[in-house]
Amino acid sequence: MTDKAAIDKSNPAANWEGLIKLFLHRLEIPTKEDILFLHQRLDKLEQLIYQKTSTGRGTKSKTVEKRKTASSVVMDVISSYPKGTNFKTIKAATGFNDKKLRNIIFRLDKIKKIKRVRRGIYKKV
Repeated sequence: MTDKAAIDKSNPAANWEGLIKLFLHRLEIPTKEDILFLHQRLDKLEQLIYQKTSTGRGTKSKTVEKRKTASSVVMDVISSYPKGTNFKTIKAATGFNDKKLRNIIFRLDKIKKIKRVRRGIYKKV
């Protein structure tokens, strides 16, 4: 079969689509489907790793405890102070270093889960 026979002249959009797919394949550029497939595989692997580490050595427990994220730990500390709390208190309660804590507070403020009362004082929205 020749290349001319493979080209469908009745549908020009199919020609462009085939050409683009050919370029993506030859240049080894991943498509959206490839990336989604890899994300699904990574999620499965992360779940397997988490199950292996959380069950412990030699135990065959089927219950898996979920660890809290750093953001949820910071939110718990902030929510325990209804009038707001300062950076130093949050740092002492969580034990996180300054940079990590600043990044978490920035993200929580950006997604409107906390409110900056004034400089260095934060409270739950």
